[in-house]
This record gives sequence, C-alpha cells and structure tokens, in this order.
Amino acid sequence: MFRPRFASAGGQFWVLAGSYVGLGAILCASLATWAISWVAAAALFGVVVLAIVSMLALTFRHTWFAIDAETVTCKASPWGRPRTLQLAHVVRVLSIGRVKNSLPIGVLVILSADGARLGASRWLWDQATLEQVAAMVSAGRVPIERRPVVGQLEMMREIGVDPEFKRNPAHALVLLAAAGAGVLIAWPIVRALLL
Repeated sequence: MFRPRFASAGGQFWVLAGSYVGLGAILCASLATWAISWVAAAALFGVVVLAIVSMLALTFRHTWFAIDAETVTCKASPWGRPRTLQLAHVVRVLSIGRVKNSLPIGVLVILSADGARLGASRWLWDQATLEQVAAMVSAGRVPIERRPVVGQLEMMREIGVDPEFKRNPAHALVLLAAAGAGVLIAWPIVRALLL
C-alpha cells in the first residue's frame, strides 16, 4: 500500500496550498470592501485557513494506492470511495509533468479499456512514489507514457472525461461554488465600473 507523506511533499504542494490561501485572502478582502467589516473579514480568513489546513490533513491521512496481482485500487480523497481497476484492463499509464495553463502540478493517469481511470496529482504524491505505482501497474503489460507538458484540450482529446465524473452531481456543485466565489471576488470591480 502506498500513502502520501507530508514530509515528502515538495514545491508543488506549497504552490497549491499557497494558491488556496491567496484566493481565500482575496475573497475575504473583497467581501470586506462591500459586505462585511475588516474585522469580520480577518476572522473569516482565519476560518478559511483552518478549513484548508483541515482538508489537507484529512487528504494526506485518507489517500492511498493498493496494488495486488490483479487490481489497482485508489482512494483519492477522504470524501470519496475507493475505486478499483483490473490490471488486465489497463490500457494506458500516463505520467504528465505539467498541464499547460494550470498550476505547475503534474499528474499520473491510469486508464482502463472502458474509460474508467485512476489519477494522482503530484501536489500530494512525491515523484518517486508515483514512479513506483506506475511501474507496478504497467509491469510490462503497457508502457508508461511520459510527457513533460500536455495541454488541457490535448489531454481531453486523448483520455476523455471520466464516466464517474459525469455520474456524480457533486462535481457540478463544486463548479457552481467556484463560480459563486469568482463573482464575490469580482463584485467590487464590477460595481466600480458600473458606477
């Protein structure tokens, strides 16, 4: 069984964590300019930072890969259920150093013949552990495809959308929440332009 370790988290982890903290600060400052006081915004920022730290701690504690002779199983977050692929059905193992136009974070994608996939992000997993996982999954059955940089559209064309993603309405709620946060952050700018 493979588990991520905070001690081996590198620069990609700090880029992601810093981005979340930075966005939280921008959101709280934006709210302070039109909706709440600066004191309330500072308290809200403290709550946001505590929530981010808690979620990251839970993610490190409850994420893992397990590989046996026939299957690879991954639990990618504390909130999801473990997903399993049959090793005999794995058709691609793709190691991407960075996805263009996104945070500088790489991914490992294990793709099954029916379109199901398992993925791991390098913000959470160190390079050496993901290399071990990729080697054990491929095990001579399929080559490990290594790409230093891949565009988002190119990746969508090559591997498509995960069928599990399409079936889960929670993903749409997360996208709506992100859009709502974007509106709250931009509201002072929009209001200033309209007045």
